[in-house]
Order: sequence, then structure tokens, then C-alpha cells
Amino acid sequence: MPGPVIDLDDFDAVGVLSEVVVDLRQHVMVNRVEAAAIVSAPDGWHRVVCNVKGGGSTVLVVRFADLSASRLRNVADALDGRGWQLDEDREGATLRQPPGTTATDVAFEILAALGAAGAPRGERAIEARDADGGPVTLST
Repeated sequence: MPGPVIDLDDFDAVGVLSEVVVDLRQHVMVNRVEAAAIVSAPDGWHRVVCNVKGGGSTVLVVRFADLSASRLRNVADALDGRGWQLDEDREGATLRQPPGTTATDVAFEILAALGAAGAPRGERAIEARDADGGPVTLST
């Protein structure tokens, strides 16, 4: 089942992403297995992955593999400026959010990361799976 598509130019994008986070959290609590949603990116740009852990924390991840050297520096600097932890291997960045962080706060951070360093706006697909490879039902 294909996941939702968000339009980064639409104000409701934060609402859609908030619902995705809530759906991931629900899946984790009910099924007792971690889950993740991947928000796509245009070719040459960075995807954002939202991981929800069993203990209630949320971990956002951006990998830099698809970026040119100059985009990598720009995206890494932008995320670092927002408090993201750059990976030791410089292959990506991570933001850990503790249990109790609101879904809306997570959604705003995902939106900020998606647009980091001037990444193109427009529509992005979302796919959600759990750690066992099963699909996560998204209500949006």
C-alpha cells in the first residue's frame, strides 16, 4: 500500500507529518516493534528518516550518500546549526528526541531538515515500515 504524499508548499504538511509520527508511535506500542517512516527526496538531495523506538524516543536521521560534496557541506552545516549530531563517519546526521516530545515538534523538525540547505520544495512521498519489514498503516 503506497504511503501518503506531502506537499512541502502546503501549510498542512506539518499536520500530515504529525499524524505520521502518531501512527508510528501507535504501531510501536501495539506491536512492540520499532518503526520508521522515510520521506523521499528529489535526486541528488537528502531523505529524512523518522525512527520511533520502543522506549518512546524518536530519532531523526539524514544520510549524505546521495549528496555532492558541496551539498553535503551545506546540509551538514544546516543540520549542525539546528542541533543535529553529525555522525563520526561524516556520512550523515542524527537528532535524538526524548520520550514526551510532541508529534508536532517532531514534524516541524522533519520539515526543517527536508528543506535544509535549499533543498527543493514540492511533493514528497512517505513510506513506513517496522523493524520486521512489515508495513505501518498511516492514517493520512
